[in-house]
Amino acid sequence: MGILELFSQIPGQDRLADELKAHLIDPKNSYFFIGAEDVGTVKVIQTFAKAIMCEHDGCGVCTSCIAIERGVHPDVFFYQRVGAALRIDDAREIVSMAYRSTSGSKYQIIVVPELELVDRAAPVLLKSVEEPPVSTIFMLQASTETPELRTLMSRSVVFRLDSISDQQIYQHLINRGTSAEDAERSVRLSAGNLERAIELSTDRQLCDATEIWEEVPTLVTQNLSLILNLADKLLEAVSLREERKKLEHKKELDEAGELAKSLGVKKASLTEKLEARQKRELRRIRTTDLRSGLLLLERQYRNSLLASDTSESKVKYCIKAIEMIEDTQLALKRNANEFLLLMALLTRLADLPN
Repeated sequence: MGILELFSQIPGQDRLADELKAHLIDPKNSYFFIGAEDVGTVKVIQTFAKAIMCEHDGCGVCTSCIAIERGVHPDVFFYQRVGAALRIDDAREIVSMAYRSTSGSKYQIIVVPELELVDRAAPVLLKSVEEPPVSTIFMLQASTETPELRTLMSRSVVFRLDSISDQQIYQHLINRGTSAEDAERSVRLSAGNLERAIELSTDRQLCDATEIWEEVPTLVTQNLSLILNLADKLLEAVSLREERKKLEHKKELDEAGELAKSLGVKKASLTEKLEARQKRELRRIRTTDLRSGLLLLERQYRNSLLASDTSESKVKYCIKAIEMIEDTQLALKRNANEFLLLMALLTRLADLPN
């Protein structure tokens, strides 16, 4: 398996696969990927990193590829900021990483995601991106272009990911062996997120739990007890997916000793790195799933707006509901308490004159 075969697992990015393959012989020191996470941007970067570090251009099954997949390769760093934006101290830490020696690989790769949140740290990163050690490759990512990123982008090879349609996700699920009915349901409930659609297609219980977001408009009530119960149910799907992910994490930890031996590193060091990645992953699941749920809910009100028999009062009601949901999405980005956030939204929706 090579890079093109690996990319066959990421629908909608065939053009990009051909472009990236041309860079495997002589990789540049900085690449900038523009594309939202829900079209598979992180998976694209991970796949490109595998192809560069693997002796077979990305076989997907060797020790190097598996270590990159699990986020524990000693020479591939996925940098995760702590705060809401990339701080100057974060940028300095990334610069320091760029000058480390490799652990035996020809290259070390530093992946810095979500650079649309770079804030004032961009100039600190710039010098390293302009003049990195010959063995260091930066893979930078942002969902959108911002003025702060222009200089960084001008010093990098820029790749823009193609958008991915629901039909492409649906066909990808069919190609994986999902039934037409389950594929259609999974695409609908994924809110356009490729990775989430794949998970939903293999987990009917998760689908059932997620569908309650679509039922919220008919379930909201001014009864506080019922609102509490509804908020609990909306969070159940998030908890369910967390439990699924924890089982995957346990399996990874169980296999850590063998992987550490293959990589020639200490098991304790690899386990620590693995556990840190797993904790970040679990935190992101909650935010991602809640955002997807809110998108599903918003879509219900938008569909009502498009209905031919919608009255003027109903239009005003739907517009106000959409505004409330968008306010909740913004609050979610500020790390607000999830349960209280949902309670506030449900209460406000119930109080809307319908």
